[in-house]
Amino acid sequence: MSGIVGVVGDVDDIEYRLVAMLDSQKHRGGADRGFWVSSFVESRLGMAHCGKVVSEMEEDVRQPYVDEQTRLIVVMDGDIYNYRELRAQLQLYYTFATDSSVEVVSKAYRHWGEDCLLRMEGVFALVVYDRESDILLLARDRFGVKPLYYTTHRGNLFFASEVRSLFAAGVRRCVSTERWAGYMLYGSYGPVYSTFWDNIYQLPAGSLMRYNGYSLSERCWYSLQDEVIELVSGYSVEELQAMLAEEFRRCVGRSMLDVSSCGLRIVGRIESQLLHRIAIHGQHRWKVHTFTGDIESIGRQPLASPIWVTASHALDELERMQYWVEEPFDGSETVVRTVLFRQARRSGMRVVCSGVGLDALWQDVWDNCEHNYSYFVPHKLFSATMTDRAEHPHYEHYFGDESGDLRRLELENERIPHILRVFDRSAAEAGVYVRMPFLDGRLVALSFALPIASNMCRKAIFEKYVEQYHQCAIERSVSRSLLPMWQSGGVREWVAEMLDNLARSEVREWFDVKQLYRMREAFCNNMPCDVALLWKCIALQRQLGEK
Repeated sequence: MSGIVGVVGDVDDIEYRLVAMLDSQKHRGGADRGFWVSSFVESRLGMAHCGKVVSEMEEDVRQPYVDEQTRLIVVMDGDIYNYRELRAQLQLYYTFATDSSVEVVSKAYRHWGEDCLLRMEGVFALVVYDRESDILLLARDRFGVKPLYYTTHRGNLFFASEVRSLFAAGVRRCVSTERWAGYMLYGSYGPVYSTFWDNIYQLPAGSLMRYNGYSLSERCWYSLQDEVIELVSGYSVEELQAMLAEEFRRCVGRSMLDVSSCGLRIVGRIESQLLHRIAIHGQHRWKVHTFTGDIESIGRQPLASPIWVTASHALDELERMQYWVEEPFDGSETVVRTVLFRQARRSGMRVVCSGVGLDALWQDVWDNCEHNYSYFVPHKLFSATMTDRAEHPHYEHYFGDESGDLRRLELENERIPHILRVFDRSAAEAGVYVRMPFLDGRLVALSFALPIASNMCRKAIFEKYVEQYHQCAIERSVSRSLLPMWQSGGVREWVAEMLDNLARSEVREWFDVKQLYRMREAFCNNMPCDVALLWKCIALQRQLGEK
């Protein structure tokens, strides 16, 4: 786990601000720090990095990386999975001083320019400063697994791996009413560039941004639609099916290649079950350590070590959340996940693999917590003030069918990017690094291309793959909230206090307070209530709770 921060502009105390920004994300590896500050156009540029590489095969070098041969300064959070292949190509033109992926990024950018991003397989947020052209480049990986936030403040540009680092630099902290309204009413996480904070933006997944000291320009460097079209037009159905099987195997193996121990969480969904099945039949099976904290999986997964997530665990995590949440969290799932991450770290595991993404891309049945964005029914909990500020989500139609377009929306705009951001932050809080093998660019593109090319539904294609290559059927069960099960352990009283605080907070005008108290009483008295809506209110209070 690592993090990056930067400041560009006419800032006298730039070194002090960089230190403050890194201090705010010391959980990402605060003991291992590097700084670089220099002039930039008519102002100054400062970049800093904390953390170390996770790979046991890669040389750990100090970042920001100063490459005198290319005249580039590079800082990066993440992994370039194919950096050795790229290095072999680039050795024909450059001399390498280290065996690190960050130096490969430097040489690749100098050799191929911005097109080098298309050649990189991996998850990354990177910043490159070209001292020859005085151009600063910021870029994120194809699906935004690694976060990168930015803002302009008093004519200066600030960027960081976490929103909290921008606040530490002196940027004003103010929740976005419009974004929270859209989330509370529609379950929407908003446009790809937005966050839950006013004037704080995220660089969209698969995008890059250039800054020349005077203006910012942004463009997409990756197009899922283009890759899908290339696959459909260039390969037969049989070839696509063979590629699918190979990609599943390759992606899982790559996630475990360069570590001596890898944690794997088992849940009742197809994603972790398939990840586990491929992993234990691969050459790296001896590295896999499985565990579960899910009620449905304990007892049904004899190979997974059970970890009981008690009400006491839940209260501890919920209290901590006000210090690290930067947007809504996914109810009891986020609590359980963070507890398991902490346990994995205490057990000596630095890396945990997750199958996130597979379920949304391949299944035809959607969870109750997932949304169809084509309708909206107002909820009486919210006031007219809140309803008027909410923006109805909309999406582009690229694939010609509602299911494919909604899945693209989930992947690029809505639920999966949100899950990835919360994963990144909760993993950093616990001190582990999370890898997402199924969010590989080619594998995702195949999940869209095969239904188009074969005229088969996604579920049928997936079941055929599992039956042919794994001789089994992987069942899917919908996970349930653990919140009601924690009630008797003090969570009931804690939730009541949080809703009381929300009713007295600066956003009380967003609610019909009487309805808010009715929801509180229903929960405390074990009466039916909307648990998903309750979690939304708790998430809002937690974000408001930090002083």
